[in-house]
Amino acid sequence: MNVLGINQIPGMLMWLHDSAAAIVKDGILAAAVEEERFNRIRHSRGYPKHSVDYCLEKANLKKDEIDVIAISQDPYQYLSYSPAYLNPKSFLRKTANAGIFYYFKRRAAREYPNAKVVYIPHHLSHAASAYRCSNFKEANILTIDASGETETFAFFIGKGGSIKKIWDIKLDDFVGKSKKNSIGLIYSYITNFLNLGVNGEGKTMGLASYGSPHYDMAEIFNIKSHDDYIVDREMISRKYGRLKRKTKEEPITQEHKDLAASVQHALEESIYNLAKEAYEYSGIRNFCLAGGVALNCNTNSKILNSSFCDSMFVQPAANDGGCALGAALEAASVLDKPIQFDMQNAYFGPSFTNEEIEKFLKNTKVTYTYHKNIEEVAAGLLAQGKIISWFQGGMELGPRALCNRSIMADPSVPDMADRVNNFIKHREAWRPFAPVVTEEDGAKFFENYAKSPFMLHTFYVKESVRHLLPAVTHTDGSARIQTVNPSQNPRCYRLLKEFEKKKGFPVLMNTSFNDQGEPIVCTPKDAFRCYSSTGLDALVMGNFLVAK
Repeated sequence: MNVLGINQIPGMLMWLHDSAAAIVKDGILAAAVEEERFNRIRHSRGYPKHSVDYCLEKANLKKDEIDVIAISQDPYQYLSYSPAYLNPKSFLRKTANAGIFYYFKRRAAREYPNAKVVYIPHHLSHAASAYRCSNFKEANILTIDASGETETFAFFIGKGGSIKKIWDIKLDDFVGKSKKNSIGLIYSYITNFLNLGVNGEGKTMGLASYGSPHYDMAEIFNIKSHDDYIVDREMISRKYGRLKRKTKEEPITQEHKDLAASVQHALEESIYNLAKEAYEYSGIRNFCLAGGVALNCNTNSKILNSSFCDSMFVQPAANDGGCALGAALEAASVLDKPIQFDMQNAYFGPSFTNEEIEKFLKNTKVTYTYHKNIEEVAAGLLAQGKIISWFQGGMELGPRALCNRSIMADPSVPDMADRVNNFIKHREAWRPFAPVVTEEDGAKFFENYAKSPFMLHTFYVKESVRHLLPAVTHTDGSARIQTVNPSQNPRCYRLLKEFEKKKGFPVLMNTSFNDQGEPIVCTPKDAFRCYSSTGLDALVMGNFLVAK
């Protein structure tokens, strides 16, 4: 069975960001990619045309060979809820949206003549995207985001290849206030309140480390259980309106940092309580997390380090960019046979051969060199303090660069973070950079170490080695690490080992290969343009080196 998963259709009125597509071919994930990487618009909205085309090509399928189109929203789910939980304006929009889905189904019948269209609810798509990639026989599945069709949080149990919903927190208030209970929107509200930009929630998480949680969130964000909670973002302005940062030019004060720390603390406590409640219900010690809130590394680590959690899996595209993946996996599992596999890497996007890369470089007329031992050559540049862009293999799925589309540097250089921020990334100086480390060596550098292949957990850098890693140690001593082993990413692993030969430790600074405001690069053309327009010292693509 061939299943095409998508998370947006043309003309949608709701759930409009992180457009993506995925294909499951005969029970195997063949491709998964986000539309932003092709159209170069961050968090792209609308139908993922380029992503669908890529997935079909990668899976070697034609449209008439698709058996199922799985859409990661159920436009009719709201009809099963009491009208008291639906805001009138929201009800009208959802009704109009259902009509749009009806017409898409008719269009799809012409374009995909042998395909059945199925709707996988948004939070179930999130749940499947994590559980079905975790290889856990059983797991508590928590999905937390800004908005599904009717909920902001859901607890599922995955067991024996099936997923069962246990309870949720409804999105709208009992009196019909639209999205009043949204967990994700509380964090987004603070982000906008501090004028950190649209989709700047990661900035809020980074800023929180500079503050202390002095501000009382009891009347704003306080979840004790799925049926005992306070979520009221309007209270932020009423209580702390004087702290609003009106422009981006206005200085960030200690009060702003403390407010960020306060909402971060409230988030960690709230999600911890929901996780503990799930464990007390099921007795299961494995956890899967998904939804945009699951990109919050500190919250994930609080659960991972708890007494009731043995293992955790967070899918690399935990945001809506992974919903197409989840919809395809769930549809294939229900309509064919259950899918469970161990997602070891996230490299499901486009890749380019040395021949394709060299053809591009020849057309640019740039000087380049070929190196059979490219990892040794790149490690030598890094050891000299050079900042390199690293373009290899299949592009990563999800918002984090995982060493196939990365910018890398020596983390032992004290001013390296400032250099990368000022001359390449053009972003705020207080935002942290992540280390990538060989999997077997992680315990030498990080406390309470566990594997973290997708950069979705936070660990504290050991005091004894912080002098080695100043560029990737955040102000509070933490680091959002990525771990690499030889089977997961052999080329990056060799790069780390070659760097270790020269500097004595297998750790590098790793940040996404992009400039501020643009998606991670996808093609050699994207890579060369970013390299040429920033302060990067060298570009490594495949076995080729371009140096300034």
